[in-house]
Amino acid sequence: MSLNPHEMNDANLQERRPRGPRLYHKKSRTGCIRCKQRRVKCDELRPSCGSCSRHAVECVYPNVSQGAPKAVPVTRHRSGPPVYSPNQQITSSPGPPGLAPVMDDTLHRESGHMSCSPSDDNRATNSPHYLGFYPSPNPSNPPPDEGSDTDISLPEGPWRRFWEIRLIHNYHQNMVQPFPSAQNEKVVQIWRTDIPNLAMRMAQEHNRCSLLHITLANSALYLWTKSRDKQERDELFKLQQIYQVMCVKEQRRDIDELSHQITQNADYVCFTSIKILAHSLALVQTSTVDPWEPPVQWLYMGRGAAQILQMARKLISPDSDTNIKTFIRSPPDMSDPRELIFLDHSSLDWLLDPPASAGSFTAQEDQELEDEEVKSVYGKALSYICSVQKAIENKEQDFAVVRRFAGFAIWVPIEFTRFMEERRPRAMVIFAYFMSMWLGYEHIWMVGKAGEMQIRGIYKVLPIEWSCKLDGLFARFKQPEVNR
Repeated sequence: MSLNPHEMNDANLQERRPRGPRLYHKKSRTGCIRCKQRRVKCDELRPSCGSCSRHAVECVYPNVSQGAPKAVPVTRHRSGPPVYSPNQQITSSPGPPGLAPVMDDTLHRESGHMSCSPSDDNRATNSPHYLGFYPSPNPSNPPPDEGSDTDISLPEGPWRRFWEIRLIHNYHQNMVQPFPSAQNEKVVQIWRTDIPNLAMRMAQEHNRCSLLHITLANSALYLWTKSRDKQERDELFKLQQIYQVMCVKEQRRDIDELSHQITQNADYVCFTSIKILAHSLALVQTSTVDPWEPPVQWLYMGRGAAQILQMARKLISPDSDTNIKTFIRSPPDMSDPRELIFLDHSSLDWLLDPPASAGSFTAQEDQELEDEEVKSVYGKALSYICSVQKAIENKEQDFAVVRRFAGFAIWVPIEFTRFMEERRPRAMVIFAYFMSMWLGYEHIWMVGKAGEMQIRGIYKVLPIEWSCKLDGLFARFKQPEVNR
């Protein structure tokens, strides 16, 4: 008898989730905004209600004193982007030092491609790039979000076993060597054998499943990029969402142990963070073009992963021969900030110029670059783009270039991500030029059509006077027709 996973899915869900009478409760009039949006009862605990604490997201209560629906951020947990009301400007304020990176000479000498940007400073833990920050999956494809933790777990049964066997098989069959050019044999051995063995051993012996879950999520996303069946694609995307959320929940416990100087699992936490970063990079290609949303999940995750790597690496003995050290020391060398964010970027400075003539009203009103800190952020982003372009011109291997793509989220200052969220024209133009370098790597599954999609999406939302700066990027594909 043939095995139909979709029929098993329906039968399993019906068996495991019988329908019962709906329970009614007294409505919460002064609950948090998130519970109101989800239409669940809020226990109104302060500063964070039980539901928000359980899901590790920010809890926001209405500001009743002003009689308006303006939201006031209350506290930040270890996951999820900040939540604000539609009419509130997104801001960030410094506070007491949290788990921000502490840069030292040793880090820059040994950090390799996963070094943390020297532009980081001490910020409060409510900053979106603090150690535990891991946003939920792409806003255009929100993750499962139910009323209890058990709702984001997959039900046991034949359907789940079928998919997990398929996902593990796909990982070994297609994902161990995702690049056409061979990597260092030791690195390939790490991904082919050591990482799967580590994931299985930690799950069986220590009930630690974060590395296993992100591997399954990564495999599901890979199959999603290859599938042409709509129902299967929907199922695969839901699977990668659920496994990613399950990974993030497990990762928080691992990070807590690192903060208490527990060194046994440092290697495990490092590779989990690297795979989370790689997964978020691959998710850029799933973003929608219309309406366009900046891929801030990847940018924030990159910063969070870098800080976790930094913290874990400091707990590893310098004399030990660990897999994470082998991986970090493999090409490309991304340890010198002078070659990454302090590189000459004069060839791209024209991207910063206002599109209107110097004497025009628009140019006179444009005062953004008068702020030296803002100008420095843009300069470092341009420098990093130049460093990637230099690597491409030097014909670096595909795997090295893709790791440089991921490094953008690590090295470029976090303020650039905020400028993207605010949709500043300069930030969007700079990011479009960075994404244009992805166009030559569409054959790599983690990249796909992400470059073209981001350029098209940015073109649609750019102010018309700035869109001319992107005209040169459409040489490789047809320029979109945009109603303005």
